[in-house]
Amino acid sequence: MASGTGWRLSIASIDKPGAFTRHPGMDRITVPVEGELLVLTVDGAEHGMERFRPFRYSGDVPAEAALPTGPVTVLNTFADRNTTGAAVIVAELSKKNPQALGPGQFLVLLHGSATVTAAGGSATALGLLDTVAGGEERPAVLGRGFAAVVSFYDLD
Repeated sequence: MASGTGWRLSIASIDKPGAFTRHPGMDRITVPVEGELLVLTVDGAEHGMERFRPFRYSGDVPAEAALPTGPVTVLNTFADRNTTGAAVIVAELSKKNPQALGPGQFLVLLHGSATVTAAGGSATALGLLDTVAGGEERPAVLGRGFAAVVSFYDLD
């Protein structure tokens, strides 16, 4: 989906229970975006994860998925904890107040419909799970529904 120095953003389908790949030195944020429920056991502790609810954990420790209600699709964020920070919020989109994206930000459409407009450009429709990269031109997203807004930043 997108990656850079010290970070990665991806979508993954989880069709069967099992262990997640470890990512030593990385902090992870997982957000279920399709399906009802993901139960993630991280370092021995069980976490029930509902749709659109971000969960942060260390990529160093064992993590295993259970799927009590069937397959799920997740948005995964990985950040090198020594160089890069990451944040994920799920925001409700508006048709009147645009969600502008600056450098280091990404928007993933999770539910509903939306358009993106770059500076001086025309509006382009987004499909579900489409990703918009932010930048100096601050593309703006308008619509109805929900989107994950992911921010990556350098740690000083």
